[in-house]
Amino acid sequence: MSRYRIASLKHTSSAHEHITWWGLDHCGYTPVLGDRCGEYSAEEAAKLNTGGDYIAVPVEVVRALSTPEPYWKPGDRFYDQRGPVVDNTRANWNQLIKASMTDGRRDKPKPAPFRGTRRSFAWAPPPPPQPVEPTP
Repeated sequence: MSRYRIASLKHTSSAHEHITWWGLDHCGYTPVLGDRCGEYSAEEAAKLNTGGDYIAVPVEVVRALSTPEPYWKPGDRFYDQRGPVVDNTRANWNQLIKASMTDGRRDKPKPAPFRGTRRSFAWAPPPPPQPVEPTP
């Protein structure tokens, strides 16, 4: 039996670096694909799959597009939840829309991909200072 995650076009704006998903048991929203991210049956997903505000995507497709949990620096998580995320890019939205359920869809999905400057989540210590040669 297929399970679906519900991507929220309504709660993912072009300022968000990661796609927002429906929470567990229809409660809230989360950008993290962890314990608080909901998985829904095909029947539930068809009811929620409006196209304009939400799209239902198979869990396997979402997992394939996910990236590791973002960190600011070692020990400082980007979000207060643990788990991978899906970057808010045009390429990821195209894959999600292509794989999404068509049952129940009334509108054509029109996502707003992230248009800002991406922050680097890879943390590295600064390079050691280089010795300065004396001038003669």
